[in-house]
Amino acid sequence: MQDFIVHNLPDHPGDIARVSATEFGISRQAVNRYLRTLKAEKVIEAGGAGRNTAYSLVVTKHVIPLDIVPGMAEHRVWRDNVAPLLPEMSQNVRDICEYGFTEIFNNVLDHAESKVVGIAVLYDALMVKLWVWDEGVGIFEKIRTHFGLDDPREAILELAKGKLTSDPDNHTGEGIFFTSRMFDTFSIKSDGLSFLAEPESRGIKDILFETSGGAKGTAVLMEIRRDSPRTKKAVFDRYSVDDGEFGFSRTVIPVKLLQYEGESLVSRSQAKRLIARFERFKEVILDFKGVVTVGQAFSDEVFRVFRESHPQVNLLYVNANEEVERMIRRVLQDRALSDSLKGKEGEYTDA
Repeated sequence: MQDFIVHNLPDHPGDIARVSATEFGISRQAVNRYLRTLKAEKVIEAGGAGRNTAYSLVVTKHVIPLDIVPGMAEHRVWRDNVAPLLPEMSQNVRDICEYGFTEIFNNVLDHAESKVVGIAVLYDALMVKLWVWDEGVGIFEKIRTHFGLDDPREAILELAKGKLTSDPDNHTGEGIFFTSRMFDTFSIKSDGLSFLAEPESRGIKDILFETSGGAKGTAVLMEIRRDSPRTKKAVFDRYSVDDGEFGFSRTVIPVKLLQYEGESLVSRSQAKRLIARFERFKEVILDFKGVVTVGQAFSDEVFRVFRESHPQVNLLYVNANEEVERMIRRVLQDRALSDSLKGKEGEYTDA
């Protein structure tokens, strides 16, 4: 009963007693005894009175401001400042938290050009959240200037592809990509832009939106359920081609990230932005979810020109509607070939 209450409370703050009573076939008075126990154990708290009573999970929060000093190392900050504050959770989730935190904190140390960094650890009975923020140059602007991109929004598309780094001698460019796939929610806010990644099972996957104002620098949020079954190995394996070798060789790219302010995908220049760095992978899956249509020139550049000039890359597509599929068949002039490039929907979905 208590587990049911905790897991369903976020969706039913005002009627959790009724929902629980219906689920277990008991009286609301009986449910109220469990609610009182959870309140006494400081797992939940109540606001309002009578019929207006609403429950919520008790959130524990720790904020850690730090000055960035020479010799600071992400693993020591994790060990000394963050790990001791975490609640009980499964080992696989703790491993994911360690991986994500150390990768993001290392990016702050190596790239942010900030003098300070802030860390927040928040958790309730269901979730654990890690925040890392700085007052540096801003990650999207940093990528834009280093790679000569026209717009900071292009940096988000490159991050979604993976293998992006401004320091190839010391970084593989895999940290942010894999971190965004390991957590239930991963977001980056910087330069008036926000990049949000969530598993497909929750109905959202890799979206971009603009925000107003915002402090200088970059803020990263990582959130995961304390009982999540996800493992680092499972995520790494999902992006490794099954060819007897190990490594980051497969990527899934949400094509919708290429669309700015509802613009149509019609030109070769847009296609060239999309296919940039595809040659670094053995397999590329283009996810057309949310894309209504594409133009002939765009489709030709991606599915004919790129494929013919890079036969070593296995280019596939998923979640294309009839209009997009029609354009792909048109440029390939071979329905059988077009069908062979169609990936199995769901096969590349994040768990």
